[in-house]
Parts: sequence; C-alpha cells; structure tokens
Amino acid sequence: MSSNNEKIPDTIANNPELSTNSSDSSVKEQFSQEKSSSFTSSIELDSDRDVDVAAKFLRENKTSNIAVSEDNDSEGAIFYGSHELPKKTLRKLDMFVLPFLCMTYLLMFLDKALLNYAASMGIKDHLKGNDFANLSTIFGASYIFMEPLVTYLIQRYPISKILGAFIMTWGAILACHSACKSYASLMIVRTLLGMFESSSAVGCIAISGMYYTKAEQSARIGFWATQAGTGYIVGGLISFGFQHYHGKDFTSWQIMFLVVGLFTVAFGLITFFYLPDNVTNAWFLTKDEKLQVVEHIRSNQTGLETKKFKMSQVKELFLKDKLTWPMLFITAASQICTGAIGTFSVTITATFGFDSYETALLQLPIGAITAMIIIITTQMISRWGNITLITTSMYIPAIIGAIVLISLPLSHKVGNLLSLYLLYSGSCVITNIYIWNSCNTSGYTKRVFRNAITMIVYNVACIIAPQMFRANQAPRYVPAKIGLLVTQCVCVPAQLYVGYLCKKENQRRDKEQEGQKKGKYEFLDMTDIENRNFRYIY
Repeated sequence: MSSNNEKIPDTIANNPELSTNSSDSSVKEQFSQEKSSSFTSSIELDSDRDVDVAAKFLRENKTSNIAVSEDNDSEGAIFYGSHELPKKTLRKLDMFVLPFLCMTYLLMFLDKALLNYAASMGIKDHLKGNDFANLSTIFGASYIFMEPLVTYLIQRYPISKILGAFIMTWGAILACHSACKSYASLMIVRTLLGMFESSSAVGCIAISGMYYTKAEQSARIGFWATQAGTGYIVGGLISFGFQHYHGKDFTSWQIMFLVVGLFTVAFGLITFFYLPDNVTNAWFLTKDEKLQVVEHIRSNQTGLETKKFKMSQVKELFLKDKLTWPMLFITAASQICTGAIGTFSVTITATFGFDSYETALLQLPIGAITAMIIIITTQMISRWGNITLITTSMYIPAIIGAIVLISLPLSHKVGNLLSLYLLYSGSCVITNIYIWNSCNTSGYTKRVFRNAITMIVYNVACIIAPQMFRANQAPRYVPAKIGLLVTQCVCVPAQLYVGYLCKKENQRRDKEQEGQKKGKYEFLDMTDIENRNFRYIY
C-alpha cells in the first residue's frame, strides 16, 4: 500500500476540483514540507467554490501562527486534539447558534406530532378506517420526495436563508390545518408539511459541524436533539390546555394548529435574518474569534462548508463507502419504533383504559424520559467516546418493553404504560446516528447527502411503521408490537458490526502512516476515504 505522503499529494494534484495555479510539483512540495499549519492559506486556488470556505478565509487573513495539537495515537480514542478555543468564544457560539438549533428541532418535532395529540381532541371525527395512519404516511412520503432538493439547496445557497424560508412556510402550512375538516384537505396539508419540514434535521446537523469539534458536536447535538423530549412535554401541555376550549365553529384541535403555526412562522422570520450562514460571516464574532473557531474545528478533518456540488463525493458515498449501507440499515430498523410511537403513542395509551385528559398528560413523562436518555447518552459519548457500545445498550430497554407489551393484557395499565415508555430508548438512537454522520463523514457534498439519505430512510421507517397498526387489529395491535421487537433486536449485531469496521479501518490507517508526519488537508474538501489522516469514531 502506498504511504500517505505519496498518496495525498497525488490525489490533490490530479483532481481538477482541487487544482491550483501552481505546478503539480510545487503543490507536492508544499505537502511534503508542511511548513505551515494552515498551508491552504498559501496556495492560490482556481475557484473559491472548489475548496472549503475556511481555506479561503484563512488565506485572505494570512493566518499560520495558531498552533494545533494533534494526537497521533488513535487507538482507543475517537476525538483528536485541537486548538483550544477560549471559553468566552465557545460561550458565544452556544449563546447565538445553539438556541436556533434547539428551537428549530423543537418546532419540527412538535409541528409534526400535533396530529398525534389531535387524535384525542376530535380530529378523528373527520376520519375513518386507516385514514389517520395514512396522514402520517403521506407526511413521510413527501419528506422523502423533497429531501434531495433540500440538500442541494442547502449546499448551493446560504443555509440560514434556506432554513428560515422553509420554517416560515411550514409554519404557515401548519396554521392551515385549522381550516381542514375533510380527509382530502388534511392529506394536502400533511403532504406540504412533510416537504418543508425536510429541511430541519439536515440543516441542524450541517450547522453543528460548522462550529464545533467532534466531541463538542456530540454534546451539542444532544442538546438540540433533546428538544424531541421537550416537544412531548410541550405538546402534551398544549393539548391538555386547548382541550378546555369548547367552541362550536372552531374546535380545540383547530385553534391548537393555528396558534402553533403562527408561532413557527415568527421563528422562521427570526432565523432568516439572524442565523449566520457559517463561521466566517457570524455577526456576533470578531475577526480574531472567527479565526480561532476555524482553527478550533480543523481537527475534525471534515472542513466547514463548500458551495460546489461534487458528484464524485455522492458516488463515493453510495458505491465505495463500506459504512453507508450498514448505517442505513440500522437507521431503518431502529426508527420503525419512532414511526410507530410517534403517531400512535396517544392511541396506544388510550387502549390501556385512560381518558383523553389522562392520555394527554401521560405524554409528559415520555418527554422527560426522551430528554434524559438523549442527554445522558450524548454526554457519555462526548466525554468517553464508545459510541458503538453506548448505542447498542440503548436497544436493550426497547426490546424488554416490546416483549412486555406483547405479553401483558391491556388491563395492566401501569405495566403496559411503563413498557411503552421503554420503547423510547430505541427511538432515541436517531440522535447517535446524527452524531455518527457528522463526525464520520468528510467532504461537504458527501456529508450533506449522507444526512439526506439518512433522513430519507428515517422517513421510510416512519411510513412503514404506522401501517403496521391496522384498524382491524385494535386494541392490542399484537402483530405491530412483534414487528417492533424484531426490528430492535436486529439492530444489536448490526451496530456492533459498524463499530468493528470503523476500528479496523482506523488501525489500517495507523499502520499505513506509521512513522510519518501528518499532512494538513482539513480544508481541501476531501472525503474521509481520500484523506488518510481522517479517523472514524466508534
């Protein structure tokens, strides 16, 4: 196998997307000498769209004096050392960026889940048979349809403008739910809602990778993903509160959709104007602080942002990356659980014998449980790594919960309710998948498309899952519960297999680079396969 110092310069010199005005030999000489920790600032690029915006920013500001510590010992460790970011600057990032991510994910989850709460508020009076399940299915189908286009728009145009415009639009569509009293009209608004909510998760993941190191991303993704739990609590309280409204022409579920929809529109407007597109134009950072953040995230080996679409990276994702398909399988299998309980948790809880008010309030513990699971597991990953073992352990409670739900008669209210709560452990795995995608993928086009295909598969699972709960199987829904058990069980060996592949690839690269100096290729928009300095978390 060729050594890294031979392989990387050839890759750069022969790739027209990474070409320079200098001769190939001079580029190779820059790589071999490695005189500067920010060598990308010293090369002249044919097009600013060809490489990461961080390379252009460093070049324009002529920075090469900020030291970056690197840890060459990757065995047993998943996060590399980096330039130490001042705590004041990190607090600024958390103060101005993290709230946007948290609120975006909260509204995405809440707005999608309001249909679940409306089930106990009278919306089913306008539906029959499997109509309610079909409303969830069409949401997922439209989400899938729109995801590739959203991903393309996020790469080509300012992410804050795309995200803000989509949030405003889906908020308006949510408000339009209040005018719908037929199955056909509800199908239309659910289709449109799915299309525009498709921007939320991929947008949040992309933004997280722009500002934080891998360890920090794990913690911050945990913070904003925790809003799924907050969404259960807020949704339960909103549902409980609006159930006390008794209007004739305008029912409780209609005014609920209207109020939440208008609030979402207002937040989208704020996002459009105040969320920065990336570090280099963050209005709340000084020039020196921007340079500090760029150097801080250098160790991710994933870059910042590149506005040029690169089909070669998409091909690599689907045809050459041996981790792609196992991770998509895990996403599909684990999130069958999410699709099921996300739509039918209220319906299932009601089968245990609780009335509509109790059913709404019993969603509150779900939020607390979800938030606790996400916070605890993501903070563990941020501090100790071991994402494979931590994620694998999350399937065990869900498996136990599914077994008990299958076995217990509905008359055991408490036992069934606690078992339903256990299922949310498996559902929360999607947060760890976000972390895995963000930390284990380099090359901007490849990364945003990995996030996109993950969300597509996630929504395929959310399409399949509600259809498992057929009206003729009520109230126990035993076949659906068996399906949940099987899908959670198969995730255990699949998760361990992915961890094994990552560990072996790291060991292969360690051996390949043994005794050699590491090059500085972080901001040339190379993929994790092209950049042999890249190490996978496991």
